[in-house]
Amino acid sequence: MSTRRDKLVKVRFTEDEFSRLETLRQSAGSESCAVFVRRKALEPEIGTGAIAALVGQIGVTLNAEEIAPKKLEHLADLLFDLTQALRKMQRT
Repeated sequence: MSTRRDKLVKVRFTEDEFSRLETLRQSAGSESCAVFVRRKALEPEIGTGAIAALVGQIGVTLNAEEIAPKKLEHLADLLFDLTQALRKMQRT
């Protein structure tokens, strides 16, 4: 069951800003401007820098001379985080 949205936020855009917003919305495949703006405002976006940092951490873990079970668990967590970040990027 979805929660009712009863709060309204009005935002004004210049013609250029609105045109850019529409272009971004369409390229993201979002069905409406409201959905697009809500997602961008409320869902944190993982950028390529964060993904590169995760890949780096995975590389450091794999390059350890001895990979203890605790390190393997850490590696599994890092891979999970990377997978989630990539899936999130794919949706937008």
